[in-house]
Amino acid sequence: MEDIAEAAIERSQSLGAEFTDLRIESVTGVNIVVMDGKTRTVTSRVEKGCGIRSFVGGGWGFAVCNGLKTSDILRTAEISVKLAKVSREKATLGFEIASAPSVQSKSEYPCKIAPSTISTEDKLSFVLNLDKSMEVHDARIVSRSSRYNDFEGERIVASSFGSQVRTKETWTLAACSAWGKSGDVVQRGHEAVGNIGGFELASSEAAVKCGETAAAMAVRLLDSKPVPAGKFTCVLDNKMTGLMAHEAFGHACEADAILSGSSVLEGLEGERVANEGVTLIDDPTVPDTFGYFPFDWEGVKSVKHVLIDKGVLSEFLHNIETSSRMNVPPNGAARSDSYSSPPIIRMSNTYIEPGDVKKDELIADLREGFLIKGAQYGYVEPAKGQFMFKCDEAYEIKNGDVGQRYRDAILTGVILDILKDVTGIADDFELVDPGYCGKSGQDARTTDGGPHIRVDNVVVGGLT
Repeated sequence: MEDIAEAAIERSQSLGAEFTDLRIESVTGVNIVVMDGKTRTVTSRVEKGCGIRSFVGGGWGFAVCNGLKTSDILRTAEISVKLAKVSREKATLGFEIASAPSVQSKSEYPCKIAPSTISTEDKLSFVLNLDKSMEVHDARIVSRSSRYNDFEGERIVASSFGSQVRTKETWTLAACSAWGKSGDVVQRGHEAVGNIGGFELASSEAAVKCGETAAAMAVRLLDSKPVPAGKFTCVLDNKMTGLMAHEAFGHACEADAILSGSSVLEGLEGERVANEGVTLIDDPTVPDTFGYFPFDWEGVKSVKHVLIDKGVLSEFLHNIETSSRMNVPPNGAARSDSYSSPPIIRMSNTYIEPGDVKKDELIADLREGFLIKGAQYGYVEPAKGQFMFKCDEAYEIKNGDVGQRYRDAILTGVILDILKDVTGIADDFELVDPGYCGKSGQDARTTDGGPHIRVDNVVVGGLT
């Protein structure tokens, strides 16, 4: 396939493309969803195809073919150039794609049990067992949902820089949600386990207990009180720290948002945006994580991105276009969810680095506040700098003691304020929240995390 990739790039260049790249992929995967003991979805994914981008005078053309016939791929290269020339006529920005080093690489994700060697019946049995573990946990569990995904694929990324990167990747994920009901109160517990690798995930302790963990959370929340509203000092656990790192700052650090004027961080590179103890990282090179990848989908070697360095905004996440326009080297942050979509800037493993104090020390001298545990979801408006996060549980802290448990706590604030109000960072670092991040209709594997941190002036409200 490398020869076909080279021929397609030569064809596009001969037709006037200034830059061309492509992704040839062959993938298989299974998606299973069980709800309330009933199998709702068993989907098998088998795809082969090629997506080709060409760049001409500030305009991009992107074309796709399904299947891997040489004639179809060459024709797709021709179409991408034609589309780029049409786009050039409408382009309002004149720029050139800066050259990047040529890369030749082959890599393979570690995998002990290839998912394709496991029958669909065995995979379904695993998901049904997760569902059953939630059902028997407590009579107040009234609804359940269990999900399993796996993926095996080979991808060739080639470009007119002379790069050819072949990657064989395998990943798996399991997730459970349980809804408990008591009177008029309904609460949800959720747990997910995911990693690069194969079906060995299903025998891990975390995966086996995934349903039980979700159900136990739902039941705890039923026995909790609604959270009081106000402005408090909060100690955030590893999951909520990770959600804040990803949502509140990660998206705002994507260079396409900077260039489009839709990030509150525009123009602040080199400025202090956080307490000097805060270092915020996005790192696709962390092994054994759901967000891992050695090369991005433009063939650029992945690197550790130090987005905030000791409180100072130090860099953004880039693809080849944004790095060319901002006159910096590309840093390997471009991905697409399949060959049929162009690569865009995405996060990977996003976290705050650990500090040097113990978690208990963050709580011990706190007169009044909350211990925030877990993260259900978050929303951010990068252009305005506003965010909203919903946690799993909130525990009252009074005079250094953790007490009453609360439910339905919502944290709101402003991106440029929240990390400046960090007053303590623990040493208990974890990457704990594998999942998918959605952007522009595409999903990407990510993991979030960090240590417990203490933050002043957090606005806490409740759902009614």
